[in-house]
Amino acid sequence: MKPKAEAVAQTRWPETEIQRLKSELEATNQILKAFSYSVSHDLRAPLRHIAGYVYILQSSASPMLDQTARKHLRTVAQSAERLDQMLEALLDWFRAGSAPMEWRSVSISGLAEDARRKLHHEIKDRPIDWRLGDLPDAWGDPARLHEVVGNLLSNAIKFTRDRSKPRIEMGTISGEGETIYFVRDNGVGFDMDRAGQLFGVFQRLHAAGEYEGVGVGLAKVRLLVNQLGGRTWAEAKKGAGATFYFSIPDPSEGA
Repeated sequence: MKPKAEAVAQTRWPETEIQRLKSELEATNQILKAFSYSVSHDLRAPLRHIAGYVYILQSSASPMLDQTARKHLRTVAQSAERLDQMLEALLDWFRAGSAPMEWRSVSISGLAEDARRKLHHEIKDRPIDWRLGDLPDAWGDPARLHEVVGNLLSNAIKFTRDRSKPRIEMGTISGEGETIYFVRDNGVGFDMDRAGQLFGVFQRLHAAGEYEGVGVGLAKVRLLVNQLGGRTWAEAKKGAGATFYFSIPDPSEGA
């Protein structure tokens, strides 16, 4: 049952818990900023040099190269482009995790509907059976929760792509002291023996050529949910869909 917005707005976490989360977030932000600077300046500069010289060779020396050499140059160019995409995704992960935190009541149902509209370009003309339940509001940061919901729905869209009747569901289950949200699909699923890899940066359970992306979306989900004091996990069966869970601690009458 969805709590009334007025009731949620009148509740908040104890001040000591908020201060603890703020301290942890500030420490994490310092680490993320250091990595972000390193990625932006120390890693991308030599990558731009590689890509630039490959382009020069392809433009000016291609007629003098045999087919094998030209193929090698294309491979280097494609690898440089792929690495640039990975670095950009990593920077996006850093930026999302280091954004200022705002605590307030957030409509998860509203975020889900908004994400579905914005993901229309990924859906195209596919007849997805959407089952977005009447979701309880959450007490947290709206920008982070928007990223979490959007990434999980985008993930479900991606991995139901080959289904003739794709189905994506979002709902909740009861938890002790927390609200547990889930996104469930009837897509390709995965082997639970590899579930530990899911939320790691650049971890993929499928070949890069099968599905787009570089393997940062779920890592971002875990980072943001952790910053909100929650948990993330998943259940699946290969060939029979997957369910991704994230929990948000329930607000209590604050002092």
